[in-house]
Amino acid sequence: MNAVTPSLIFALALVLCYAGWCLLCLGMERHHREFFGVAPSATRRRKLRVGGWFALMLAFAISVYAIGWEFGPVLWACALMLAALVWALLLPFAMRWAVRLAWLAPIVVVAIAFVGAT
Repeated sequence: MNAVTPSLIFALALVLCYAGWCLLCLGMERHHREFFGVAPSATRRRKLRVGGWFALMLAFAISVYAIGWEFGPVLWACALMLAALVWALLLPFAMRWAVRLAWLAPIVVVAIAFVGAT
């Protein structure tokens, strides 16, 4: 049985895109100050932004690798837009929960993939 299904790839791409948006957002001084209570240092801002872009590019790479060049970028673009929508809707109302979800969701998807593979 093949545990890697297109829906699992979409879920992984979605949570990686969501985490990427979260990191990019926290790399901005305004949102970092709102969440942590202090302004970020230049090094921390750079690390958050690089981590965000890395998560987005990792989601793209996984989508293309798993599905191919025909539909991989399309799947990634859908995941990117849906993750941005969820992030934008959660951010003003529940920022703490939105950030917690960004850290927890990739762990849950990888655990589901691991359990499905065994």
